[in-house]
Amino acid sequence: MAVEYGKTLRMIRKQKGITLKKLADNICSVSFLSKFERGDSDITLGLMARLLDKLMMNFDEFLYIHNDFRPDKLEQFFKTARIAYLNRDVKQLKQLKNKALKKWKQYGVETYHFNALLIEVYESIVDTQYTVDRIQEYDLSLLSDYLFRVEVWGYYELSLYNGTLLLLQPDMVIMLSRTAYEKSARFRDYKKVNDAITAVLFNTIIYLLGPVNRFHEEFTFQKEFSEFISYLETITIPESNLMERVHLLELKGAYDIRTG
Repeated sequence: MAVEYGKTLRMIRKQKGITLKKLADNICSVSFLSKFERGDSDITLGLMARLLDKLMMNFDEFLYIHNDFRPDKLEQFFKTARIAYLNRDVKQLKQLKNKALKKWKQYGVETYHFNALLIEVYESIVDTQYTVDRIQEYDLSLLSDYLFRVEVWGYYELSLYNGTLLLLQPDMVIMLSRTAYEKSARFRDYKKVNDAITAVLFNTIIYLLGPVNRFHEEFTFQKEFSEFISYLETITIPESNLMERVHLLELKGAYDIRTG
């Protein structure tokens, strides 16, 4: 990894017209920086942060360039899965799921298992041959246990939960959505995470409202509906996000019809 990151740093430094000596000044030795750029040495996170500050660049921008101007692997996974779902591409969904399951079996890392479960949800919606009993209660229990024990919800946890909440029981969704809102608070100023928690709140509200063909039934989630609406209003959807603002008004209108 040192080779790759060092080469990227050197490319950015040269494009900005900054010499090795100038970038290294008051941060590290010129020889050390030269070794890092050549891939002969690794670097600490602290030093890397200071070098990027001097280049007037944050880690997100650096990684975006490092990844050849593509989203990072995590963001790319969710994007690819979402596109396959929207295109109703069952074949690609199966390929993505099998790839995740293979990595889970190879490395034993549970997040690969959860990634496969997320894709399973998409597959269950678009595959006409799908049988519901393939999603096991045991898998859902592992997923909810993981989400409850995570102390800080970042982009991964929010995106994972947002893609799987339809599988869960209402009481579990209410608890986990509260947890998502509370434990992602420190990232609220980070746009990517803020967009993810906004999506979670919208989908939680839609889930609680239920399908239109059940609007004639008694609605028992008035308190929770108001709670999650208040969370959305606390986040304050920017005026530029007209679609989300309209969506919020539509949900309030649907609530009036549902309880009307």
